[in-house]
Amino acid sequence: MHRTLVVLTGLLSVSTLAWCGKPTTSTCPPSSNVTVTVHDYDTTGALLLERSDDFNAANQAQYSATSDPYITTSVACGQLRFNLYSQGGTTQAIRTIYITPNQAIDGSQPAGPPPGYIWQNVELVSGCYDQSGNQVYLQNVLTSSNNCGIILDFNANGTKYKLRMGPGCPSCVGILAPTTFGLLTVTCHSVSNNQCVSWTFAPNTTPSSTNPPTVANLYYYARGGKLTFFGQYYMTFRIGVTNP
Repeated sequence: MHRTLVVLTGLLSVSTLAWCGKPTTSTCPPSSNVTVTVHDYDTTGALLLERSDDFNAANQAQYSATSDPYITTSVACGQLRFNLYSQGGTTQAIRTIYITPNQAIDGSQPAGPPPGYIWQNVELVSGCYDQSGNQVYLQNVLTSSNNCGIILDFNANGTKYKLRMGPGCPSCVGILAPTTFGLLTVTCHSVSNNQCVSWTFAPNTTPSSTNPPTVANLYYYARGGKLTFFGQYYMTFRIGVTNP
């Protein structure tokens, strides 16, 4: 179990939560706090590249803003929003996730940043879209959607990075980078009052010309905060979300 009980300081550049064509607040479903479960293994028993800190369970961990006011776990404007970066300066246990950003898809990619347990600048946002690129609120995914995306920001050795899979990410638009990368599948497990209240987020594993499974673009924030493409690396994860 990975725990840190000392006061930690570091780069806490807060990144924007606006990730994709955010609808106007008046049209958004009400925001809700959720419980996020980050798993260490996929359903076949394979170790995942992105996994939990095993803080309160074995082979997985739960994160909830209800029990820890220094983290964010919510579904807001139809997207999952999970961040850890507000923990700086606290004296309580620092929650982290394990990120492996250096598993290159081939030998032409540069060496990625080192893997490790990270909380600085950690922000994850995930949402789904229809085939025309319009956002589909997570509450309206009543079965499953195979056209979902994710961004995961993090800080490694003083440099801020972004992993990106699937549609979304307007800050990535216009950056010279590969346009083909993996998609996500979001599966609904429970419906209440015609809205989904429990989901699983995982890579879409069905290969196609537009979906190389588990392939993510990695970017870094250069001087002045300019987002710059770095390379392509594998990204695997399994995240459960329940409301409440």
